[in-house]
Amino acid sequence: MRRERVPGTPRLAFVGVDYQVKYAETRRNAFINSPGHLHVIDKTAADTLALLEERIRRIDHLLHGHTTLNSSLHENDPDSPPPSATVRLRKLERSLSSLLDRSPAAHQAIALQKSHPHLFSSSSTTTPTDLPTSTLAALVLAHSHLYTNLSTQLTQLQTTPLPDSTPLTHLIDLQPRINKLQTKQHEQAQELADLRSRSALAVENWYTGGVMAMGERWADWEERVREVEILVRRREATRRREEEGII
Repeated sequence: MRRERVPGTPRLAFVGVDYQVKYAETRRNAFINSPGHLHVIDKTAADTLALLEERIRRIDHLLHGHTTLNSSLHENDPDSPPPSATVRLRKLERSLSSLLDRSPAAHQAIALQKSHPHLFSSSSTTTPTDLPTSTLAALVLAHSHLYTNLSTQLTQLQTTPLPDSTPLTHLIDLQPRINKLQTKQHEQAQELADLRSRSALAVENWYTGGVMAMGERWADWEERVREVEILVRRREATRRREEEGII
């Protein structure tokens, strides 16, 4: 689209706007693509990743009492080129996942943050700064008792003695023995379950092979005794008839 020149305006002044815009765009693109600007971006990204790594190490130290992660998540051979930001981000994600797997408290905190994000977001309140000095002084005086109460509470916190850590230390020292006792208790529970199963099997075998089989034997013996008794009575009757001369 061709622009129309305003009458009485020099031609160079009229086309100067387009020239300045194109010149500014050229300078901006040259600055963005310049090595200095790229170096600033790389340095900012590296510093940000280093801060994230330091935060993960601090959280790991707070949760476990010592740092279980490497001193630097981007340790490489000094002669090799530094890893890219993508590689370092993946290492950070793996380190965070490992930290969450080893710490139930951190995993619960992440779950709480996902379910209730408002608990972790600070409320942005803007304090009016255009109030007169008298109004600000009245506000300070109206809340002076809060400062007094806060000072008293801080003093009490400073004078409050810390509990003796000896019982906790003793309990921590007993943790290996507690773990062994728990393992032994689990083994004893397994043995008791095995004994119950074997006892039930023994009772079943005794009832099946002892009580029921013995009852069947007694019934068989009674049947045989009855048959023998009948046979004896028949022979006695035959003998009496022979003695009486009937036969």
